[in-house]
Amino acid sequence: MIGKSALAYIPVNLANMLTSFGTIIILTRLFSGAEFGLYALAMVTLQFVHMGLLTWLEAAMVRFQARAEKNDDVNSHLKTLFITALVTSLIGISLILGVLLLLPLPNTMKIVFLFAIGSSCITIFFNLSMEAHKAAHRIRRFSTIYTGHCVLAFSLGIFLILATPLRVEAPFIGLILAGIVCVAIDLPFMLKRMKNGVFETEKLQTYFKYGAPMCISLLLTYILAAADIYLLAGYMGTEVAGQYNAGYNLANRTLETAFVWLSMAFTPIAITAMENKGEAESTVILNNYAVTLLWFVLPAATGIALVAPEAGFILGESVRTEAVKIMPWIAFSAVFNGLMNFYAQRAFMLSGKTGMFVWCMLPPVIINISLNILWIPIYGMMGAVYATLAAYALGFVISVWVGRKYYPLPLPVMATLKIGLACLSMAVCVHFVPLSDTWPDFVKLVFKATIGGGVYLIASLFFNTSNCRSILQDSVGKYIQDKKMSHQVVDTQ
Repeated sequence: MIGKSALAYIPVNLANMLTSFGTIIILTRLFSGAEFGLYALAMVTLQFVHMGLLTWLEAAMVRFQARAEKNDDVNSHLKTLFITALVTSLIGISLILGVLLLLPLPNTMKIVFLFAIGSSCITIFFNLSMEAHKAAHRIRRFSTIYTGHCVLAFSLGIFLILATPLRVEAPFIGLILAGIVCVAIDLPFMLKRMKNGVFETEKLQTYFKYGAPMCISLLLTYILAAADIYLLAGYMGTEVAGQYNAGYNLANRTLETAFVWLSMAFTPIAITAMENKGEAESTVILNNYAVTLLWFVLPAATGIALVAPEAGFILGESVRTEAVKIMPWIAFSAVFNGLMNFYAQRAFMLSGKTGMFVWCMLPPVIINISLNILWIPIYGMMGAVYATLAAYALGFVISVWVGRKYYPLPLPVMATLKIGLACLSMAVCVHFVPLSDTWPDFVKLVFKATIGGGVYLIASLFFNTSNCRSILQDSVGKYIQDKKMSHQVVDTQ
């Protein structure tokens, strides 16, 4: 079931990769360094506002959809969340936009932030619907609509930049328009499932009690991830912030795509198992989840570190030189960040102790901001990188240590060691592979990636990482058996 679920989410992750990398590739060419920095600040601010006001509703949708189905109470569950989203977004976003207009900011920045923050009013309904589809295992519907939204928002944003006088605000207007289209398509489906449902205050209290700590923890997580953008902009200007954001995103989003993809496949199944079969069954799923995560993300981070100089051609010239310097460091910090948010956090989600995750996030946030303030004036952009790596590593260790007090979160130490050896083998081979200085960067990148990927797969089989030998043997055996059965059918006919 998990394998099929992971395969079903491939279109979503391809769309995420297209839009994530397309945004970096195209916007760093269409925007100046300062404009890209302003775009990065607006995107970060959008995420802060959305998380602070609305993410607790999305978290409640994820966690309680399976329980609502079990209790045959989906209509009231959905209606309670959607009505709350409507009221919260209209009142909360309106107040924030009013404060924004009063702040002594340049008019250009105010306009960009206005569209960025305002997009949350429509995005929340899209996100709630998507989380409902995932939690209910309506993977095909989720995949189709989510993929369409990603491609449409990206395409509209680029079109508006090229065809109109709009600049940095264009991607956010594209996000708003795509959200309106997709919500209009999916809303009748959701309204049908809300039929005869009632708004229940008791449910809302339960959801808020669960979701508010999740919301705060996510907000702290994002502060941990994005505070350096504000500090770099304050100390060194928006152009440097844009260079940092470009390198950060190019390295981080590669890994984030893998984390999000596998989380989509495993988390709903783990929650369903917890609700229907209990803790023991969910830990089996989480152990498989951890091993699968490590098998994908550790070689990906190693690969990014190895090919960072060659990958610079992806970025526009206004950010390229400085951005590639931080990519190896960001790649490994992204591993700690992803394991903290997409794995260790599941211990708090499944145990219901979401409030404890908030306390786990406070020390790394304080350390990150303090080190940024201390190191940016000394080391410049690299000071923010060092602070990020240190804070993410600390956050992961604390989250695992505390989370295991409430839920038996598996720690696959042996699998990690084997995967680490496979990555080391890959790194050694790629480091010593001969390259010609006359080759274009793209050719060097492909050559290194091919050699590295091949060595990693061979090393994985040698060390039997993630039990891949058995998986390969079972797959080959099934293929041979299917072939024999098909031949028997033909002979019978």
